[in-house]
Amino acid sequence: MGDNKRPKSNWAQIASAWLAIVGFAIIGAQVNQLRTNAREAAARQVYMSYSEAQLRHPDLTEPDMAEIRADRLKWVLYKNFVAHMLFAYDEIFAVYDHAEWHRSFEQEVKYHMDYICSDMTPEDDATYFAKMRAALVALRKSCPAKPAKS
Repeated sequence: MGDNKRPKSNWAQIASAWLAIVGFAIIGAQVNQLRTNAREAAARQVYMSYSEAQLRHPDLTEPDMAEIRADRLKWVLYKNFVAHMLFAYDEIFAVYDHAEWHRSFEQEVKYHMDYICSDMTPEDDATYFAKMRAALVALRKSCPAKPAKS
């Protein structure tokens, strides 16, 4: 009976525990990667939808604001077009916050500054994520001063 000595530590149990920990870490990394891939795919899809809208409505891409404001239906379509553009870039900035995307945004948004400065309110910005809200605040700094109301 005295020859039945048990080892002080069971190396197999320790190795199993470490393998389980490593396995859970790998699963966690895969879940995180899947989440990232899904967010990137969604952002690309929204941006592609906006790109298609640009092709369908070149008159809204570089708008004639006097003509658009004169036609109620065209005005509503234009407001939605700009909201779509801002939403697309909002999604892109959430996953690809790169200088190239910001330059692209600056190139496209310049055609819509009249609307952003005159018709959008800072309260409208609340529908966007923080990076887009910050971009809109920065854009509004270049808006011409509004005449004082008497």
